[in-house]
Amino acid sequence: MFSALKPVIAAVGIALFSTSLPALADAPKIKTVNGVASYPEGYQGTPVRAADEDPFLSPTNSALILIDYQPPILAGVKNIDHETLINNTTGLIKTAVIYDIPIIFSHVAVGLNGYDPMIEELQKLAPNAVFIDRTSVNAWEEPEFVEAVKATGRKKLIMGGLWTDVCLAYPAIEAEAAGYDVYVPEDAVGSITQLSHENGMRRMIEAGVEPITWNVVPAELQRDHARTDKLQAVTRVFMEHLFKVDPDQTW
Repeated sequence: MFSALKPVIAAVGIALFSTSLPALADAPKIKTVNGVASYPEGYQGTPVRAADEDPFLSPTNSALILIDYQPPILAGVKNIDHETLINNTTGLIKTAVIYDIPIIFSHVAVGLNGYDPMIEELQKLAPNAVFIDRTSVNAWEEPEFVEAVKATGRKKLIMGGLWTDVCLAYPAIEAEAAGYDVYVPEDAVGSITQLSHENGMRRMIEAGVEPITWNVVPAELQRDHARTDKLQAVTRVFMEHLFKVDPDQTW
C-alpha cells in the first residue's frame, strides 16, 4: 500500500531528520549494522526535551500567531501567488492543530467599521483558536493581544501576517524585544511589492527574528519518525501542502 509513497516519505524523512535531537546520554541505545539500525524493545524515539531546554520548536514550547489574513489585505499582496500563500498558511494551521499548540488569530477593524474578517477557510481550520479584533496597526499595542500571547505560556512564537513590512513586522519586533523567540515562515507571508516584503524581513531579522519556511514547522514539531502518534497526520500535511499530491489517491 505504501510502495507508491516511498519517494514522498523519503523526502519527508530528510526534512524530519535534519532537525533530529542530538544523542543524549540517557537515550535508549540503537545500533546500526550494514546501514540498518536495530532498536531496543518498545523504542519510542529520542527523548523529548523539556520545553525550556529545547532550542528548536516543539509542541510544548511554541504557539502559532496569524495576523490580518483578511481578503482586502490579501488583495494587496503582490510578491507571492495568493494560492501558494493560502496553501502554505493552511499547512501551518493544520500542523498547529495536529500538535495541539496554542493558536491566536487576529484581524483588524472588523468591529470598528465592518472590515472583512479573517479568511473563512483559514478560520475553519482552527475553530478553537483565540480571536483578537483590533483597531491598531501594530497588534502589540493592543493589550488584549499581548495578554493572549502571555496566556499561551509559550516563548517561541511562529508568527505570520499580512503585510510583511507592516502588520507583521511591528508585533514581531516588539515580541523579540519582550523576550520571545519569533519565527517567521517567509513563504506564508507577503506584502505589496517584493521590495516591501524584503525590507520587512530584513527589519525583523535585524531585530532577532528567525526566518524559516513553513515546512520547517511540521518537521521540527514531529522531530522523530519513531514518535508514531502524530506521524501519519503530519505526513498527510506534507503530502497535501508541500508535495501537492492527494494522499487518498496515493495511500
